[in-house]
Amino acid sequence: MPQDLTFACRCGALSGVLHDVTPNSGCHLVCYCRDCRAFARHMGRMDQLEPGGGSPLVQVLPARIEITSGSEHLACKRLSEKGLHRWYAACCDTPLANTVGTSKVPLAGLWRPNFADLAPFGPVVTQGFVKSAHPRGAAPARDKGLLRMLGGLLKRGAAAYLNGTARKSPFFDANGKPVVTPTVLSAEERKAAYAE
Repeated sequence: MPQDLTFACRCGALSGVLHDVTPNSGCHLVCYCRDCRAFARHMGRMDQLEPGGGSPLVQVLPARIEITSGSEHLACKRLSEKGLHRWYAACCDTPLANTVGTSKVPLAGLWRPNFADLAPFGPVVTQGFVKSAHPRGAAPARDKGLLRMLGGLLKRGAAAYLNGTARKSPFFDANGKPVVTPTVLSAEERKAAYAE
C-alpha cells in the first residue's frame, strides 16, 4: 500500500512529504559518479555516502514531492554551467535533490538520508557508475540495474505526461523556471569539490 514519507534537512528548518511511496513508485539507487560525490563533498556530507563514495538516492517524480515548511531555505547550485541542478537547504547545507535544468523532464533524485523510514523504498535496485567509485572504498565490482532504472524513468515519465502531472514540481514554477536562481561553483570551489 502506498505511504506518505516525511523528510527534513538536518536542522529541521525545511521539511516535506514524498507522497504515494512504494518500491515501484521510484528507483532506489546508489550513484558512484564523481559529480554526485563532488557535490556531497562541497556540502560537507561525505559522511553520508555509501562505501566507495556512492550517493544514496531515490529517483522519483517531482510531482510527488511537497515541501511543507521552510521553502524559503530552498537553494540550488550547479557544479558547472551545464551541470545538474542540485537543490539543497541553505539553512544547514543539506542536499535535497538533483534535477535536470528543466521541468520538461519529470525526474528528481532525492537525497535518501533525509528520510527516517527507508523500508517503503524497498532494497537498492541500482548501483551506477561504479567505475568512478572512490578507489579506497569498498564499492561494488560492476554496475547493477541501470536498464531497470532507465526503463522505470521512461515509464514513470510517460505516465506523468498522460495524467498531466509531468511538469508539476516544487523546484520549478508554472513557466518551467527554477524557483530560485542556481549559482555555479567557482573554479576554486569546483577544484576543492573534486579533490579526492
